[in-house]
Amino acid sequence: MKDKLSPIEIDALTEIFNIGIGRAANALNKMVSQPVDLTIPKIEIVPNITAKSKLNFASDTEISAVTQRFDGDFKGQALLMFSKESGLQLVSTLLGNNFPPEVLSDLEQDSLVEIGNVILNACFGTVINFLKSSITIEMPEFIQGDINDVYIYSSENDWSLYIKVKFSLPHDNIEGFISFIMDITSLEVFQESVRKFVFGISHKNEA
Repeated sequence: MKDKLSPIEIDALTEIFNIGIGRAANALNKMVSQPVDLTIPKIEIVPNITAKSKLNFASDTEISAVTQRFDGDFKGQALLMFSKESGLQLVSTLLGNNFPPEVLSDLEQDSLVEIGNVILNACFGTVINFLKSSITIEMPEFIQGDINDVYIYSSENDWSLYIKVKFSLPHDNIEGFISFIMDITSLEVFQESVRKFVFGISHKNEA
């Protein structure tokens, strides 16, 4: 299963997601009025249990997350995750540091869903446009709890296309993660979309 995507397909996917993440960062820049640092995404095909371990949260860490499921030509979920403390700090930055902690907790859900909607849709829009895919995106949902509450799957041994991007706001010491986890059952359709994209680029370069 690990050889389902060729190196050139992995490179193409990395570039597509990198463009999407860049657009998401620009959107977030405008929301928080400061630069956002993002890592170049690394794309892997791993079992669900491995994807879970790669999310890098201890089992007792309380997580604030926005999840958005997608279906269509390929399906899965996108997750925007922060530790509870980083989530509150991001909300405080977004709102101008004018609210006490007890008020921030009340505003956290709506604020993070708004942030998640902007970031995840910037990524989705880029991928869908490049791959010319038909996808339905559900409304984002807010989840709070440990990693077992946030990342749920039907079987730990099933495979997923796993993409994780770390982003941070250095001025405020805020870190978060964006992960796209796609069911392997739709990988062949996804791979075909990537193959067409790669072929199109190669054909243009030859011309």
